[in-house]
Formats: sequence, C-alpha cells, structure tokens
Amino acid sequence: MSSSEHEQFLREWTFSSRLLFYSIIAVTSLTLPVLVLIMALIRPHRNSQYFPYMCGIIGGNFVLLSTVFTLVVSENVNVVYYYLPGFIICKFSAFLVNSASCFIHWTWVAMYSQRCIHVFFPLRSRRRLPRSTWNTLLIILLFSCACQIWAPITITELNFSHGNNSQGTYCAEDPYFSSSSKIIVLVESTITFFIPFMLTVLADISVLVSKVPWQTPFKLISADDLRSNNRSDNMKIVSKLNLEVRVVQMVFKNFFQFQSAEKRRINAIKRCLISATLTLVLNLPNYVLQVVDEFYSLREHREVSIRRIFLQADAAVYILYLLQFPLVPVNMYFLRQNITRSSRKLREKTTLQQEHSRSFQVLEMSNDQSRIPLSTTIPSPTSQT
Repeated sequence: MSSSEHEQFLREWTFSSRLLFYSIIAVTSLTLPVLVLIMALIRPHRNSQYFPYMCGIIGGNFVLLSTVFTLVVSENVNVVYYYLPGFIICKFSAFLVNSASCFIHWTWVAMYSQRCIHVFFPLRSRRRLPRSTWNTLLIILLFSCACQIWAPITITELNFSHGNNSQGTYCAEDPYFSSSSKIIVLVESTITFFIPFMLTVLADISVLVSKVPWQTPFKLISADDLRSNNRSDNMKIVSKLNLEVRVVQMVFKNFFQFQSAEKRRINAIKRCLISATLTLVLNLPNYVLQVVDEFYSLREHREVSIRRIFLQADAAVYILYLLQFPLVPVNMYFLRQNITRSSRKLREKTTLQQEHSRSFQVLEMSNDQSRIPLSTTIPSPTSQT
C-alpha cells in the first residue's frame, strides 16, 4: 500500500466512522422516545390478541437500539471502557443486538402466522393455539438467545492500526474460530433474518389472496329449530310483503357493510405486506454484505481498492439498516388503528347479527304457516286452556 493510498483509506475510514456515529445518534434519539409513546398508546388494547406481540416487538427494538446507542457513545467518551474490558463489551453487546434482532423477526412471524391460522382455520385456532400469547413470546425469546449463544464465545475486540499515528479497535470474530466462522455466520443469518422474513411475506400473501371470508354475513335458522325451541311465545304473522321488504333492506345494508369491512381488511393486509417487504429490503443488503465479507474477507483484502469499496458499501448498507427502526412506531400505530376499528366493528356486527336473527326467524315462521290466513295469530302456549 502506497503512502497516498494509505492516507486516502484513513480519511475514508474516519469519515465513515463519523457518519455512522451521527446516524446512530440521530436514529436512536428519534426512535426511542417514540417507542415509549407508542407503548403508552397501545395499553388500552391489552385484551387484543396482538397486544403481547406488539409489546414484544417494541421491547425488542428498544433493547436493540439502546444497546447500539450505549456502545457507540461509550466508544467515544471512554466511560464504559474504563470499568470493563473491551472484549467483554463486544461479547455482551453482540449477544444483545443479535438476540433482540432474532426475537423481533420471529415475533413478526408468530403474529402473522396466528392471523393466518385465524383466517384459514377459524374454529380450530381457538382450540389449538396457545392459551397465552406471552408463553409464545417466552419460547421465542429462549429460542433467540439459544441461536445467538455463539456471539459471547466467538466475538472479541480486535485492533485496527496503520502506521504510528492511527489505531483503533472493532468487534469481530476471534481469529481462533476463523475455520468455522463462515458456517456460523451463514447459519445465524439464515435463522435470524432470511427464514423469518420469507415466512412473514408468504403469510401476508396467502391471507391477501385467500378466498376465505372473515365473517358470515347471514345467520340462517331452520324451521325445525323454530318449531322445537326458538319460537317466540307472542310471535304473530305479519304481512309477508312488508317482511320481505325489511329483509331485503337489511340484506343490502349488511352487504355494503361487509364490502366496506372487506376493503379495510385488504388495505390493512396490504400495509402489513408493504411494511414486511420494506423491512426486508432495508435489512437484506446488510446481511448479504456481512455474509459475502465472511466468505471473501473483503474487510482485510490485500487490495486497498477493494477495502475502500467495502468500507463505503458497509457504511451505506448500515444506514439503510438503521432506517427500518423509525418505521417500527409507524407500523405499531397502524396496527393500533386496525385494532380500534375491529373492536368498534365487532360491537356493530353483534348488534346487526341479532337483528338478522330475529328477521329470519320471522321469515321462516311466515313460510311454515303460509296456509294460515294473515290475520290469524299463533296462540301463545300460556293462553291455551
């Protein structure tokens, strides 16, 4: 490496370090308070089945961003490094960041999978899904920690120096584990990112293109049920024409409400699909670059031009990776809005179904007793002698 190339590489390395430092400070300072605010906004929806998942995603992002924020600040002010060795900080921070990232990704998978099961198997889902979603989150947390147990073992602090006046440190795999590091990084990236996000996108697409209705618009009651148990004591036969007009009006009213609910449902699923795809796009370059670097050693390449290209690419993809975190509060806000609308529509649906049930009971009675004159009244059992 010539002296000019050496100086150019050091300038680019310093610029990239400063750029990443300020990017992390800006993103974390913006996102962490908003995550706390969103957590407070979703507290009224504690009874929703998605509330534990939303808390898990918000908590995971909070731990991840807090760890990264603490790490970059401590590197610049040398407060934490005064009390703890650098290799311990590298091991602990890598374990927390990787575990939190794995937990967040698989929590999205669990939430979308539960919604998918509710759509395709609405009756079985109530019997076979875990009774407590918090237990599911605990299993995901233990699984994430087990998958990232390699970080405290293989990650350590390495020195970075060029000449007499420039030196630094960074966290990376211990050279002792260089023979197995490729397999570890490939498996870890696959479990942490590639598998969960592909499952998330597939679950969203399957729900979006499914033909399974989310609700039954009508409740039909047979005449036999009306004769046996469901006949009102004071039911009267009214004009069939007026009854049919009322039923048709309710049918049209329910049809338009169902169409509106279906449109909102599709729009909500499209937002989730776009969000998952956007997160995939923002994460994919960073994970791919790390895997490629592990296999081809771009960071320590002999050619300084290759190292400069990797340095620039690494800074660019990490900034893209950081851009996903401000989107998390936005996604949580839209999920909260969907839960609020669903709760309101569920109350309206219950009232509407009760009206339909009474109307169709009357219609079935009028068809069964069509041979009775319209002015005849069905005697009440209490009025018989």
